[in-house]
Amino acid sequence: MTADQPDIQPDDAESAELFPGPTRHLYILRHGRYISSGPPDYDGPLAEMGIQQAGLIAERLAGLPISVIQCSTLQRARETAVIIAERFPGVETRFSPLLCECVASVPPLVKAYLEENTPAHELVEGPIQARAAWQQFFQPPEGDKDDNQIIVSSGNLIGYFVGQALGAPADAWIRSDIQHCGLTEITIKRTRGTLLLRHNDVGHLPPELRTFV
Repeated sequence: MTADQPDIQPDDAESAELFPGPTRHLYILRHGRYISSGPPDYDGPLAEMGIQQAGLIAERLAGLPISVIQCSTLQRARETAVIIAERFPGVETRFSPLLCECVASVPPLVKAYLEENTPAHELVEGPIQARAAWQQFFQPPEGDKDDNQIIVSSGNLIGYFVGQALGAPADAWIRSDIQHCGLTEITIKRTRGTLLLRHNDVGHLPPELRTFV
């Protein structure tokens, strides 16, 4: 696998024939491993391992016709996006608080834990944010051409996006996890809706760089 020959390709011929029209390709990845600053926001800079992880996912994505990089405003995501953006000179990076980590819903499985360890306002605001992020970023292209975007976000929210793409209940995010710089790919067409192509793909990372926390 080289930067000139990425192992991921926008839509195939068969899919284009069955479902005509432009496609939005979203290459969604979790930030790299980071050094947490602790409460209240638990954010922080990338660890050395996180820098390596970000470099490898950047290498994997290099060569794709990316039009924009969408990124959370959290430090760990911003630093991941900076490394990726080096592979895409001239491509704009846009930052949105909608892509920050959140509690996308309060599943019964972890309700007691969340209520004990999470500020009450976050349990109310998180689902609102998650729905708004889905509505903003997961729409088909506005024009008549394909659109390719990278989204740098966090694990819980990416799990929510996967559930929404599959038409699962909002609480399904608790059943999904993603490793640092794991890759999720979702495509969107007006003629077919959303399609999950891959989730938590870490083929670009050697075993020693595959981490969850």
